[in-house]
Amino acid sequence: MVGKIKFAPGTFASLITCLIFLLLIDIIGFAFLFFITLLIFCYSFFAINNTFDKYDADDPQEIVIDEVAGQLLTLLSIPIFEILYPISKVYYCLAAFILFRIFDIWKPFPISYIDNNVKGALGIMIDDIVASIFAISVLTVIFFFLGG
Repeated sequence: MVGKIKFAPGTFASLITCLIFLLLIDIIGFAFLFFITLLIFCYSFFAINNTFDKYDADDPQEIVIDEVAGQLLTLLSIPIFEILYPISKVYYCLAAFILFRIFDIWKPFPISYIDNNVKGALGIMIDDIVASIFAISVLTVIFFFLGG
């Protein structure tokens, strides 16, 4: 449904993921959210493979489950940030959202290489996972220096 939004469906998917994360983190806890992220990641390969042929693009904008998985992975690093620099989870979510979207849209190397050379469900998923790793790395450095 979010993938049908004409303008920036990936950004809207990431934003909705952040809002749901904020609502659920204190209710169901980190471990359960990690499990949900793992399920979404595994399910996404099945979902992408079943819908990929319907679209005429290598990475159709209508498929946003990759943004959900990448954004969730970035958000799951919040406990690390809380140790480094204790502030409200809202700020962590905002920073995680902005950095993940920057890396997912900008696609610096090796994200651009993956995006251009790895095809199918793996290519659609892996570039967002690497963008998430970039965002986590930058956030960790930022909060280390703020907290240290």
